[in-house]
Amino acid sequence: MVTQPKVRTSARLPRGALDRETVVAAALDIADREGLGGVTMARVAEALGGSPMSLYRHLSDKQELLDAVADLAVSEIPAIVQDRRPWRVRLEEFALEVRRCTLRHPALVEIVLATYVRGPAAASVGLDMISLLHEAGFDEDSSIRGFMALRNHIIGALAWEVSRFRGGGEEFAREVADNFVREDTPADSPIRRLGDVVSEDPEGQYMFGISRLLDGFEAELRR
Repeated sequence: MVTQPKVRTSARLPRGALDRETVVAAALDIADREGLGGVTMARVAEALGGSPMSLYRHLSDKQELLDAVADLAVSEIPAIVQDRRPWRVRLEEFALEVRRCTLRHPALVEIVLATYVRGPAAASVGLDMISLLHEAGFDEDSSIRGFMALRNHIIGALAWEVSRFRGGGEEFAREVADNFVREDTPADSPIRRLGDVVSEDPEGQYMFGISRLLDGFEAELRR
């Protein structure tokens, strides 16, 4: 895991000390603490003890800043391990790393839902997954489709978890029950068991979806 530098906020940086890496790290720190809405050029400049104009020497606009923030967060995801273990084991391991990174940087979900993530780290993630599926035996088109199916599940599952149930554990279960169960929900409805079955283990629910997709991939390979 890449450890990001802590950004000083209590004093002005020495003249000439501000660079693109420092600006992007400060913006990611703000996004993690305050959400994507807190990331503005003025807010980042304030955190760094500079002026908004000083940021434009390193980034052309807010969109470029958000692209860089997302790519910095994604860069913490380790590459898929190249070893002799089955492709499915390595892909499941990778999916867990994606979830861990997203929970460290929940604003990443907001960015992905709002815009495209176009940086080199994001491209590497996609290429890693496509390459592994190709290694598993899919042709290039099917590998691309498989990557998109996994990507869409990952984004949807993590958007649901991050936006509604960031507390995890008991809070997660309670929120699920409150979200789905109404006064007129029949006592024997399976809806009333959502909290018991899936909600106390959001990672397990996330991986359930990954595993079912991979079951389908394996069935397709056998055909």
